[in-house]
Amino acid sequence: MSGPKSKTWVTYLGVFIVFASLCLPAITLRSTLPSIHILDICLPLMFGFVWMNRSQLATGYGAWIPFVFSGFVLFSIVIQGHHTSTSDYFEVYKWIKFGLAIWFFSLLDYSLFKRFIPWIFGVLVVINTIHFLEFTPLNKVLEHYYNGGLQIQYFGKDSLGAPAVKRLVGTMGNPNINALLFGFFSLYYFPTNVNRKKLVLFFVSLLFVFLCQSRTALLFIFCIFAFLAIFKATIWTKKQWLLVVFGTICTFFIAWMLATSFFQYTSYNNSLLDGTAFHSGSARGRLETWNMLGKMIIEEPLFGHGPYKEFFYQNKIYSENEYILMTWRYGILGLLIYLSIFLIPFKKLVSSENEIPLKGSLMLIMMLVSAITNNPLTERNIELLFCIGIAWIFQRHQTKESAYA
Repeated sequence: MSGPKSKTWVTYLGVFIVFASLCLPAITLRSTLPSIHILDICLPLMFGFVWMNRSQLATGYGAWIPFVFSGFVLFSIVIQGHHTSTSDYFEVYKWIKFGLAIWFFSLLDYSLFKRFIPWIFGVLVVINTIHFLEFTPLNKVLEHYYNGGLQIQYFGKDSLGAPAVKRLVGTMGNPNINALLFGFFSLYYFPTNVNRKKLVLFFVSLLFVFLCQSRTALLFIFCIFAFLAIFKATIWTKKQWLLVVFGTICTFFIAWMLATSFFQYTSYNNSLLDGTAFHSGSARGRLETWNMLGKMIIEEPLFGHGPYKEFFYQNKIYSENEYILMTWRYGILGLLIYLSIFLIPFKKLVSSENEIPLKGSLMLIMMLVSAITNNPLTERNIELLFCIGIAWIFQRHQTKESAYA
């Protein structure tokens, strides 16, 4: 099946995958086994559609990077002398799935797909609003079925159980990941052409980003505006710049007020603004981990240590920096392949003033900045959204090339 009918079915399947990933819990067969993501269940169908429409796929090096990376991951596992667990081979599968997802989503009819985005966004806004208002039945569901765990148990509380600032967790199970989720929506609604509807939806998206109280989110929002001010200053008039910047600042203060129950408690975000975040336990823990991993990188600088997940499980550590994680696992060569996932599309997009390329550039900046203090591509839902963004870019670029052929 190919042609318009196939494109329609591909799009409906894509909509279902996105809705199920972001709004429904992952499937857990047994507590001792990892949960099953909807993307894994739909992968055979996705492969079928990709195979039937293989003549329409992007064929440049950018589209092959995930498959190249999967081969490099397998090579890094084979050459290592330490014990290799079955879970390490899932990293090979992960990058194959990543590449297949990009190809699949590049087949979508985005004019149809876009009709469903406001509905998915609306469902997430409703869920997160009810969660923020501490509706106990929903929060119990988020805790047990959405991997909320301690984040939900201590929602609006400090470690001693006393009232404290609220950090929106939502369906992602983690405030930083939830902030990235709404970060994608804020970029989708980003007002390249300023009008009332786009501004309202953009500020609503930002409100939920700020309610997550994620310092990483503050950092990538600042970098996005800095990039726009330096390289894309002409996208808005001075009046529009003032409107967008002033609206963003007002949205931040509204979120600050709501998260701290009208300024009763210390804001998590403000610790970044006043400098105390750099002396926090979280920062110290990250620096200690980075220092340890950095010393080990020197031991295997070229090919790294392989995925070696058991090392992180046994030492109970999280890298919290995707650049360090990739270098530790796959060495300098692996880091270069990883960076090419972002930099090759960015090179194609950065010179364009059109809406989709500009939003694509901002998405890549968001991911690159987030990777400094988090591991965005290790989170399945963020990886999925990034695949969609990259696929959309590839499709637009391929269409443009076809028009000039």
